Amino acid sequence: MSEYRSIWNYLFDVPHRLAWIDVDGVSTRYLEAGSPDAPKLILLHGTAGSFENFCANIGPYALHFHVFALDMIGCGLTDKPDYPYTAKIYEAHLSAFMDRLGIRSAGFVGVSLGSWIASRLALDEPEKVERIVAISPAGIILDRQAHDAFVAALKARRSGAVDEPSWDSIHGVIRDLMLDEKDVIPDLVAVRLALYRRPEMRRAMPHLLHMTNGEFVLEEADWRSLTIPYLTVAAVDVDNKFLKSAYRIAELTPQGQVIEMHGCDHWAQFEQADAFNRASIAFLKGAAIGDIPGVVRPGAS
Repeated sequence: MSEYRSIWNYLFDVPHRLAWIDVDGVSTRYLEAGSPDAPKLILLHGTAGSFENFCANIGPYALHFHVFALDMIGCGLTDKPDYPYTAKIYEAHLSAFMDRLGIRSAGFVGVSLGSWIASRLALDEPEKVERIVAISPAGIILDRQAHDAFVAALKARRSGAVDEPSWDSIHGVIRDLMLDEKDVIPDLVAVRLALYRRPEMRRAMPHLLHMTNGEFVLEEADWRSLTIPYLTVAAVDVDNKFLKSAYRIAELTPQGQVIEMHGCDHWAQFEQADAFNRASIAFLKGAAIGDIPGVVRPGAS
């Protein structure tokens, strides 16, 4: 029998605090871990997700950083105002969250949508963003046809899951994020199912999917202006738009780097947690490129 895994297995021995805070009238759920004296690190989940996305990373990160993992506006157990959530809305909520907690600047780890929002914040309020790790990076459109096909599938899967939430429909949502079926652990399905069964989530889903229209993506000039250290994760076993985006963003950003990871799809931080944690912690602590296994500058031999 394979080793049992659950969200609590990852967190039960990690000192942490779970709390809600008012952010400009939006009750916002977040988890805090690590020493208050350590460098700040903010974790941002993907579309219609929650901070449980990072259950395998919070403990290792908390040994080095003061960690904040939040449910972004409209997501998880954070409030769901009745208006479309554009990238600018997510960014404003994130910025206000930092102000509310007195976080002047931080490193960021973002999955897909989360990486997009961290990048927008770095563009608009560069003093708040020190470094970014982007898993399945979003916020760039390289191929409009591929983008539109992905968006259509995403909308169908998420809308169907929230309209008729069941174990099977939510299992399908999580399965889409993983390369290996064994990584679709019951806890991840159960938490997402509980969230999608809430009436407010059904009302919010069209607002959550509004960002797929592509408003406020970063143009090439925007990426070139991001002079902070920027690490993209290339999940090389899946040839999709996110793999291409990982390489292209690393090429465009002046301090862009890329790490190629096997054995994972959209959630490298979960499927390859040990390798991901080692590399991302080294990067976030400022290690030189050659000192982080698998991390290179684009085009380097």
